[in-house]
Amino acid sequence: MNRFTRPLVLVFLVCLALFAVGTVIDSARAWGGLLTASLFGVTLALGGSVFIAINGVSGARWWEPVKPPASAISATLPVPAATLVATLFLGLGALYPWVHRAHEDPTIAAKVAWLNPPLFLARALIVLLLWLGLGAVLRARLAAANDPASRSRFARISAVFLVLLGPTISVAFWDWAMSLEPKWFSTMFAVYWFSGIYLGGIAAVALLALRREGHGELPVRLTDAVRHDLGKLLFAFSMFWAYIWFSQYLLIWYSNLPEETPYFALRLSGGWSTLFWLNPILNFAVPFVVLMSERAKKNRAVLAQVSIVVLLGRWVDAYLQVGPAVGPLPAFPIYAVASSIALLLAMGLTIGSFGRGVRPMTLEPLSRRTDF
Repeated sequence: MNRFTRPLVLVFLVCLALFAVGTVIDSARAWGGLLTASLFGVTLALGGSVFIAINGVSGARWWEPVKPPASAISATLPVPAATLVATLFLGLGALYPWVHRAHEDPTIAAKVAWLNPPLFLARALIVLLLWLGLGAVLRARLAAANDPASRSRFARISAVFLVLLGPTISVAFWDWAMSLEPKWFSTMFAVYWFSGIYLGGIAAVALLALRREGHGELPVRLTDAVRHDLGKLLFAFSMFWAYIWFSQYLLIWYSNLPEETPYFALRLSGGWSTLFWLNPILNFAVPFVVLMSERAKKNRAVLAQVSIVVLLGRWVDAYLQVGPAVGPLPAFPIYAVASSIALLLAMGLTIGSFGRGVRPMTLEPLSRRTDF
């Protein structure tokens, strides 16, 4: 262990200790914090796979320099998948009210055929195993796509992945997020999560690509055109996310149905409103305003900083799905923050291991760069 990794290991152990103490003194918040971290991590890793698959079916060639970072992001999925499984198996009763109140509330009782622990846990395992398996095949086909025949096979598995993505995302986030408040529902919830998954995936891929370029760890350098394309994607899908976010809010506000409004009423009261409005600022307003110009999209430092803001926004979005359902707003979300830091450190270790075999760039001594 060198002097650079020792502090990170210490931080990781402190975060684990905080979570362990939390499961004893406030189990609902502790498991809610780990669920927040797990959903955040799963969406980022899955976003890497979605990024690969969409470029695979489109036959795009612009993204050649960012293929290794995209694969590295996708390869981190086992880490949040493992923490999510642990959360669902060990924290199920502490998080999901339908586990204990299925026979007390008629609305929940009507959903017992779907919301019951054995079927709930089985669905989670099936979805995660499917994502893990398809992601591994997707990365393997991408690595071997060196001729027309292999590129065709890569395009086919990309199409299969995207076809299965819709129903699996729907099932997963109905279960893991929506059923935290089992009386509430939204027909746009699955699309909302998809928009966030792809937005977070773009931001994560852009940030990792810029960092690796700065250390000379990409096979080819990022040209202005590639950075411009990454910036355009981040700009465009921040607008798509905002469109879905606003549409879901507008339709529920306009209809004013008692089975739909409690979700937003809870998040607009009790101190949660600050985070509620911070969510669109981080995920939409900042990337929209900052990346409006072509020059900003091509600027390494600007693109990196906006990517960090968007990733922070993705965490806030995940926390807003879980935190209000678990309890009142805490003075500081210590369990969610500690769990997320530990998870990101573990995912970072996975990314580092995945990238060790990447051939460094020889075009330019980018390790001396100081702009990122």
